[in-house]
Amino acid sequence: MSDGAHLDEVAQEFDLYYRGERDALRRAIDKIFRKAMTERIDLTLEECKNISGKKVLDVGCGTGRMTVQLAKQGAKLVSIDASQTPIDVAKLMIKKEGLMDRCIFIRDDFAKHVFNEKFAVSLALGFFDYTEDAAFHLKKMRSITTEKCIMSFSAKFAFQVPLRVIWLRSKKSPVYFYTKKELKRLLSPHFSHFKIKNISAGYFCVGSV
Repeated sequence: MSDGAHLDEVAQEFDLYYRGERDALRRAIDKIFRKAMTERIDLTLEECKNISGKKVLDVGCGTGRMTVQLAKQGAKLVSIDASQTPIDVAKLMIKKEGLMDRCIFIRDDFAKHVFNEKFAVSLALGFFDYTEDAAFHLKKMRSITTEKCIMSFSAKFAFQVPLRVIWLRSKKSPVYFYTKKELKRLLSPHFSHFKIKNISAGYFCVGSV
């Protein structure tokens, strides 16, 4: 499997969850193992309730579920992902919603991409699950953000971890987990204030610039 191909497959699998296109057994499993995906969207929308007219960066945008939601609320999105397939899915959704004038999609490695603008809010939902050097990527996010960074991380000792590791290894995808103590050490050098909220099998974090 080529570099990034596993992320294409994982992103499409997650999009089936968002669309509800699953059989009864998988829907039941999703309620246990993927509840955090719904929770982090709801929490992000609450954090971004006054987002209209602001520039937002969506790092690891996947199939664009968050991009669509924030574009509907009037934000101007730049969404970046290393894989083309989920970006193509995102573009179709954005076009269907008539929001193409609010969204720019970039296929590139976030670590290597040069941004010539700054963003009021930067998102990384699910991104750090598959990112080895979290400190480097977080520092870059912070450097191009003027208000706050919104992030999610997987919890190291959640009961879902063993099965998730097995599933992702079958897709040849790396996955990284954190404790709350590790997240505090990761976030504290970059933000004047931050909060870490427990969600299902993970943490929802907001760092204020």
